[in-house]
Amino acid sequence: MAATTTLILGAGFGGISAANALRRRLPAEHRIVLIDKAPTFHFGATKPWVMLGQKTIAEVSYSREALRSRGIDLMETKIQRIDMVKGEITTSQGVLRGDYAIIALGADYDMTLVPGLDHAAHEFYTLEGAARLHDRLRDFNHGDLVVLIPRAPFKCPPAPYEGAMLMYHALQARGVRDGVRIAIHTVEGAPMATAGPEMGKFIRDQLASRNISYHPAKKTVNIDAERHEIRFEDGNETNYELLVTVPPHVAPAVVREAGLVNQSSWIPAHPQTLKVSGDSGFHSVFAIGDVAVVPLPGRYQPDMPLVLPKAGTVADAQGQVVASQIASQVVGGSAEVFGGVGTCYIETGGRHAIKGEGHFFALPHPVMRASPPDSAQYQGKLVWMADWVLACL
Repeated sequence: MAATTTLILGAGFGGISAANALRRRLPAEHRIVLIDKAPTFHFGATKPWVMLGQKTIAEVSYSREALRSRGIDLMETKIQRIDMVKGEITTSQGVLRGDYAIIALGADYDMTLVPGLDHAAHEFYTLEGAARLHDRLRDFNHGDLVVLIPRAPFKCPPAPYEGAMLMYHALQARGVRDGVRIAIHTVEGAPMATAGPEMGKFIRDQLASRNISYHPAKKTVNIDAERHEIRFEDGNETNYELLVTVPPHVAPAVVREAGLVNQSSWIPAHPQTLKVSGDSGFHSVFAIGDVAVVPLPGRYQPDMPLVLPKAGTVADAQGQVVASQIASQVVGGSAEVFGGVGTCYIETGGRHAIKGEGHFFALPHPVMRASPPDSAQYQGKLVWMADWVLACL
């Protein structure tokens, strides 16, 4: 058997999952190269904990070094260019050639897409941003706290709603909740729209029970940081004392420059195999996780197509599928396909959470099931995270 190489671009959920699954399935002579510019891995779900001061950045950051002992070549370097024609990846350490490529580079953030946003808003979608927001929240005692969702799509669809509820409980614990008005303004028509109207109603009810006002279909035009004012496309405005935003998401520049994105601005991937179509110097190319766009077969409304949500558990499952796809090509045998199932935990405060299980390929529309929040589901989240680290890192 001729030696082959898989290049995995990005060592988040999907990349790590794919690397481990490939190593289990393929002989030692098949080289697996996992590339990421960041030295550590972290769960997106831990960023609200940093925001609240429950954890430090160091406490939620995990080394990937143990992957080396499993026979995975780990490279900490920046990816500078993807040459699909030649089947090459240029990094700050040189050029890599491979037989297979898995693009798992996630999403980048561009606060400049909304004029004024970068000078006005805090965010907790990065660990550093979450730490800065913690410092601001610690001294925040009164006024309008606005959670803003200016653009879609964004990863972890429940995150801004979870963040609002967790900030509510943190303010309540400090005894200053009565002096703070919390509002969510979102470009979305409903919370977690892909999960369906029942999940949307659940989120709205949870917000209402905490007196958090909810304002859908509000596309942000710009922010006036001096006047603490948000202006919307419908002509309305709102003021804030503290503004917390979901940063506008974009595909990484290296992906856009390679011509891999379509009109959605993300990489189109086959729903079952996650393959990327088009001519290539690689035998096969796959896109998984947040960087990919996967159309869904079902719809809630005939004129509104849906795409798969961007979530860590989805990327994890996709990583295992593409590993199976590559192993089938290298050593033979059947290949798994992605079934469109993903889960998410939503913390509601007070160490309570719900676990939602989404069946996104279901017809006539996606289905997500969840139970009322409780401490058992919160503990289930902690166990799931610990088990994942043990198995994958």
